[in-house]
Amino acid sequence: MKLLNMAGFFTLVPTLVSALEPITTSLAFCGAAVMWQLFSPASWLKCRFLECCNMKDTLDIPALQMALEQKVFGQHLATQVVLKALSAYSRDKQPRKPLVMSFHGWTGTGKSFVSKIIARNLYQRHEARRRFVHQYDAVLHFPHAEHIKKYKEQLQNWIRGNVSVCPRSLFIFSEMDQMPHGLIDSIMPYLSDREAINGVYYGKAIFLFLNNAGGDKITEVALDHWRRQKGREEIPLTDLQSMLSAEIFNNRNSEYF
Repeated sequence: MKLLNMAGFFTLVPTLVSALEPITTSLAFCGAAVMWQLFSPASWLKCRFLECCNMKDTLDIPALQMALEQKVFGQHLATQVVLKALSAYSRDKQPRKPLVMSFHGWTGTGKSFVSKIIARNLYQRHEARRRFVHQYDAVLHFPHAEHIKKYKEQLQNWIRGNVSVCPRSLFIFSEMDQMPHGLIDSIMPYLSDREAINGVYYGKAIFLFLNNAGGDKITEVALDHWRRQKGREEIPLTDLQSMLSAEIFNNRNSEYF
């Protein structure tokens, strides 16, 4: 299986120097009518003061850009592609398929850190992130390859149920290189170009896949630029994409194959 036509794909290059690494509001109003209006599903006040699914047609791209520029260092490819992908995605009022991005690089290069920045941009409140941002660790949640049939069913149910509650759900899968082979096949229909599956629309969901695979090759490219006295910013995305495609997406032992 290959994850083709990914809406966003970028590489987190390991840095050669040190770099990365609830508010509860109570309101009291007199009168049952006012209370009903406050907590009515149609009321904007509910989403202003309580946790709500983010169904805005636009994301706060300027705030995301500022956060990436101020907190992420030495990862020009990551910041460029994340901003470009999310900007384009937010302008599409009715996307036919979810936004899918795959983050590659060794542990400590900032994959999880960038994912958290994206999550905080989508949902500023802790309670909202707790409800609508879903994180899966391959080692923790899917430890036994012999249980893959059960895992596939569970994963499909989790995604279907969460997207039914909040179409703008964010799913983060870490340690993809440790994922039981074939497990991601079970969610491929949800990532495809289609309007809905059994009445559930997945186009506004976002999927992030964090993967240590390709770290060696990325390091080779970074070291090669350093030895030639070239800056990190001179590393072209196209070179890394083609290299990782050969290393990961054409590897039969990879979860991405």
